[in-house]
Amino acid sequence: MNPSAILDLNYSFSKTAVMIAAVRLKFFTHLSGRKLSAVELAVRAGTIPDATERFLVILVRLGLVEMEDDVFRLAPMAEHFLVEGKSTYVGKDTMAMLDFLPAWLHLDQTLVTGEPYRDLGMPAEAERFFAPRVLDVFPLIFPIATRLAETLDLSDTTRELRILDVAAGSGVWSIALARRYPNAVVTAIDLPAVTMEGKRKVAELGLSRRYTWMEGDALTLPLEAEQFDVAIVAHFCRFLGKEKCQLLFSKLERALSPDGIFVLADIVLPDNPSSALFPFMLDLSMLVNSAHGRTFTVAEFGDLLKGAGFAEVTSLDVPAPTPLIKATKRVRPCRQ
Repeated sequence: MNPSAILDLNYSFSKTAVMIAAVRLKFFTHLSGRKLSAVELAVRAGTIPDATERFLVILVRLGLVEMEDDVFRLAPMAEHFLVEGKSTYVGKDTMAMLDFLPAWLHLDQTLVTGEPYRDLGMPAEAERFFAPRVLDVFPLIFPIATRLAETLDLSDTTRELRILDVAAGSGVWSIALARRYPNAVVTAIDLPAVTMEGKRKVAELGLSRRYTWMEGDALTLPLEAEQFDVAIVAHFCRFLGKEKCQLLFSKLERALSPDGIFVLADIVLPDNPSSALFPFMLDLSMLVNSAHGRTFTVAEFGDLLKGAGFAEVTSLDVPAPTPLIKATKRVRPCRQ
């Protein structure tokens, strides 16, 4: 038998290392809008020409760089996402992998002891980890959040549209709604150091007057009954586990108006085990990065939401890597 598939798995880490090196050395930025030889790129990046040429061959194989004769140029995907200074730049997320790798290398110990490498479900640990990173993923999420804002179609109300953004981070989801609906006002909840980053982004976009920030743990901060028309929770629940999710959903159900809408965005496990690998790998990531966290299926989220008092739970027709879930406090009649 041929062990090549196992050898490929053994070297999977090398792709991450290649990405980190290319981002650190600004290779993608140096190549943006240009065709350069390996020597010319080496001069710009301060690297050794021969080693640079060998490295570029790998970037070509990875589909990030294209080669024509003896010169190299960026592939469209790298031009869009990996050039510093562009609003779509995600290279900082690449660098975050340096902090994820030690947790993954702890996986065998977690499987034996049940103890995670760290617990990002705890506020103090989460604040330290996420505050420097919440702005890094804004370019990835904002297009999805914009499509969500269009799909929800909340324009039939002329009064103030009250939005609650839980674990708001950069504010990306509520920012999309605020830009779509001029009558929207947002209450955003997150930990103190994280809200500082969110406030920066909101101010940059000229939306500060429409935001109120609440600093603290979303599970314990008090919320008035029937205070909001829309509540959003994005990429937070997988760190909490079932029990805390149930408590959070119950709290938000009470905080929504009778016609209120709850939107849940997270990476969900597909029903088909042969589907994309990433959600299952993220579930393992929760083992080493949280004490109780895990990824859920759409059906499991639905059960938790209905257990919290929501009457109707549906998946939204929004192009996204995984489904966006909508819940309402009562069943809504179908439009004819």
